[in-house]
This record gives sequence, structure tokens and C-alpha cells, in this order.
Amino acid sequence: MENILRHIHEGHFRVIEEFNAAFAVHGGSRSAFSDSFSKEITERYLAGSIDFDIADCAMNALSAWTPLEDFPSYSWAVYQAFDEGEYMHPGQVIGSNEDVYTRPLLRKAMSDFHPLD
Repeated sequence: MENILRHIHEGHFRVIEEFNAAFAVHGGSRSAFSDSFSKEITERYLAGSIDFDIADCAMNALSAWTPLEDFPSYSWAVYQAFDEGEYMHPGQVIGSNEDVYTRPLLRKAMSDFHPLD
């Protein structure tokens, strides 16, 4: 996880290699890894330990590693939450994307898929 986020932050193009390495260590299916990664990104973002741009880039990088058509449901919900925060919606106040869209959608995804966490 740390190497993936570091490469994203530094703008390196080795992110796919880092996903492959993390997946090899993680074991299990690609779907299980994707959900685990998505959950970690969600938790870190909601806790304030990573900012929107890094979290959004991490989910976009995950979508390059696990194509969207193969995304498990939880990863898809997290991806969509960050996607909604990428652009202005009609009538929206500038700078409110995260509070109006991303954070509420992430909290809903967590409660829907990980209610006991």
C-alpha cells in the first residue's frame, strides 16, 4: 500500500508493478485484493491521513489494474464516490464536492459493505 501511494504521489508510472507486487503478497483473488485496497483508501481518506487527490488517483490506478467491468461491488462504490468528487455538479458550490458527494458516498459504502467495522 505505501509503495503504491508513494508512486502515485510522486507521479511515477510504476504503479501497476506495485499493484502486482502487493497482490502477490496479499494472496487471494484479485477481487478480494481490490476490495481490501479500496477499504484501506476509504479509511485513510475519511481519517484525513491522505487527501482527495491521492485517494482519487489511487482508485483510478486500481481501475487500470482491475478493469472497471471486473470491479467487485464495494470497489465500484468507492470508485464512484471519488468519481463524483472529480467534477462540479449543476448548482453546486465551488469546493463542496468532497463534503456533498465523496464523503457521504464513502460512508454509505462502508455501512453497506462493512457494517461492523
